[in-house]
Amino acid sequence: MKKAMLLCIAFLFSAGANSATLDLTAEGSNGATQQQVTLNNNNVVLGGGVVASSMTNWSSMFNVTSDTTTSVDIEWSFNPVRNLVSASLAIFALDGSFTEIYNITGDFTFSAVLLAGKTYGLDILDATSHALKYDVSVSSVSEVPVPAALFLFAPALLGLMALRRQTKLASA
Repeated sequence: MKKAMLLCIAFLFSAGANSATLDLTAEGSNGATQQQVTLNNNNVVLGGGVVASSMTNWSSMFNVTSDTTTSVDIEWSFNPVRNLVSASLAIFALDGSFTEIYNITGDFTFSAVLLAGKTYGLDILDATSHALKYDVSVSSVSEVPVPAALFLFAPALLGLMALRRQTKLASA
């Protein structure tokens, strides 16, 4: 029993979930003033910009990389949202192996998987709008919070082991 308890405790302290470290860089814009917000707490990165007056065919480009393969949520938001007439959002691998394009008319969120070490473009293209501010947020999604799951699983496992032992002692 002591060996089992020590094994559980060692497993709890040795297991850990490392979230991905993301990096977002501003790559330029056409018709918009691009701003890069450096809020990088390893798993969330932000960028944005401003369109000062009514524009057609403006664009803004960002690149994002991850140190590990990870699922991410990508959110584009516009303020005020009613000022965005139309736009195309693109996420693509710079090596050409992946491209996804969305036609939007307001705030938009989607999920993607970023492969380790690969650079992806996050672009807003052919946008038509009145004056507005836009933001892009990329956040890493942890599939399973391992430490929390283990702290909940270990006491349950120990309780089942104790119940089994009591049953064996009662039947003897």
